[in-house]
Amino acid sequence: MKLPIDKQAHFLAGYAIAITVALVAPVWFGFLVGTIVGLLKEIYDYISKRGTPDRWDAVATMLGALAGEIIFQAI
Repeated sequence: MKLPIDKQAHFLAGYAIAITVALVAPVWFGFLVGTIVGLLKEIYDYISKRGTPDRWDAVATMLGALAGEIIFQAI
């Protein structure tokens, strides 16, 4: 199954946020921040009408943050 580039970008954004935050805070906090940022971005898209709100974008961001947390803990 091939993921659209948009979902890949959301996944990588969540991953990058989680890893970055985990460098200076507890690992679980990186996951939390990545998830919240993904949700806020979709809320912004909905309210501003500048983007296309998509719940699957938020899910992709959350999964990226989860992957970042898991990989950071494994290191």
